[in-house]
Amino acid sequence: MATTERDGNKIARHLRDAILRLQYRPGQNLDEAELSEALGVSRTPVREAIIQLVADGLVVRDGRKARVSPLDLDDVPKLYDALLISSRMVQRLAAKNRTEDDLSSIKKMLMRFENVTEATSGVERSEANLEFHFAISRAAGNKYFQAFYDQVLIDTIRLARVCFSDQLSPNADSVSSLSAHLEETVRQHRLILAAIEDADADTADELAVLHHKLTTERIKKVLFSGVFDDKQLQLGS
Repeated sequence: MATTERDGNKIARHLRDAILRLQYRPGQNLDEAELSEALGVSRTPVREAIIQLVADGLVVRDGRKARVSPLDLDDVPKLYDALLISSRMVQRLAAKNRTEDDLSSIKKMLMRFENVTEATSGVERSEANLEFHFAISRAAGNKYFQAFYDQVLIDTIRLARVCFSDQLSPNADSVSSLSAHLEETVRQHRLILAAIEDADADTADELAVLHHKLTTERIKKVLFSGVFDDKQLQLGS
C-alpha cells in the first residue's frame, strides 16, 4: 500500500472499509505485525490506525491484542432503542439550531446518498447514509447528544451495511425489495431535510420515529430471511 510512513489515517480508512465489508470478521484478531507486512508499512501507522478504530468502536482492545468489535445479536434491540431515542432528540435539536451552513451540508450529503443508490457497493451506500445523519447530528449543536448519537450510528453501521447490500441476496425478489427500501429511504431523507429547514421540531421528531421503523423492519427482514449461511452468522464472541 502506497502511503507515508506515519500516515495512520490512510491505514485507518483502509481497515475501516475492510471491517465494513466483513473482510475482517467480528471478533477477528488484528495482528500489527501481520497487518504491517500485508500493507507494506511499518507498525507505527498500523498502531495509529488501530487507535482510531478503537475510538470509533470498530475495534476493541483485549489486553495487548486488538480485535474487531464483536456483534452480539442479543444487543441489537438495545442498540436500536438507543438509536430511536438519540435520533429523535438530534433531529429535534437540528430543527431548532441549524444554521445555513448546516443546511447546506445536509443537502450535500442527501444528494450524495441519492447519487449512490444505484451503486453496487453496499458499503458505499451505507457510508453515504451515515454521512447524511452525521450532518444532521452536527446541526443539532449539542456535543453531548452528538457524541452519543454518532457512537450509536457507528455501532449500527455493520448491520446497516449488510441490510443495504444486495450481494447476499441476489434473487430478483431481494433486489426488488432493496430497491423499494432505498426509494423510501430517499423519500424520508427529503422529508427530514424539509422539516429541519422549516425549523419544525415536532415533524422532525415524528420523521425520526418513521425512519427508525423503516430501518428496523429492513434489518429484521434480512436477519430472518435465511440469506445468511452458518459462517455469516458467526458474529464473534
